[in-house]
Amino acid sequence: MVEMFLRRQRALSFVLAVLTFGGLGGAARAQVAQQVLRNSDVSLSAFGQFSSDVSSNGIQQTTTKSLGGQAAFRHSYHWWLGYEASYGYTRYAERYTGQVFSYQHNAHEFGGTYLVQGPHALGLQPFGGVGVSALIFSPSLNGGQHAEWQGRTAVNFTVGINHPLLTNHIGVRLQYRGLYYKAPDFGQVALKTNSFRITSEPTVGVYLKF
Repeated sequence: MVEMFLRRQRALSFVLAVLTFGGLGGAARAQVAQQVLRNSDVSLSAFGQFSSDVSSNGIQQTTTKSLGGQAAFRHSYHWWLGYEASYGYTRYAERYTGQVFSYQHNAHEFGGTYLVQGPHALGLQPFGGVGVSALIFSPSLNGGQHAEWQGRTAVNFTVGINHPLLTNHIGVRLQYRGLYYKAPDFGQVALKTNSFRITSEPTVGVYLKF
């Protein structure tokens, strides 16, 4: 009986020790995470995609319009300077002169942007930025005409405002995003315009600030 009681005591002490150290470790990790995420925010946004028409080499290239989504992480070094890392996705189609069918593709954007932020005024904070994005045009299975995927490097630029809602930690973000890059041709001579175009993305979303 005594031996069984002692075993239970040791087991209970072990469980309490594990829970204590686990709680302390969790609190320490939470404190570290809070320090790392200080002056940072995450956001989810929806945007419209409108790409300019281009024409060269006897080929006119147009696109369909589309809706897309973006997830972004922002961090501020100072109240006026920071950066953004983002991922955006949409799907639309390219139309080329002389081609019977359009080329539908999934468009992925991985972006990095330096941001300049203005002071708060009337509950609004303006911002602007410029950076570089990696674009991947991946033709869809049914509407991609069996074309190969293609990557492009783009210059991205943005301007917009943040508007807090009830608290400084949650708000609405309105912005215009632009991408300047060489129009995709999927490695096919018959689709090659060698022209650069601008994709405009009016964007609205919500953010959570840490």
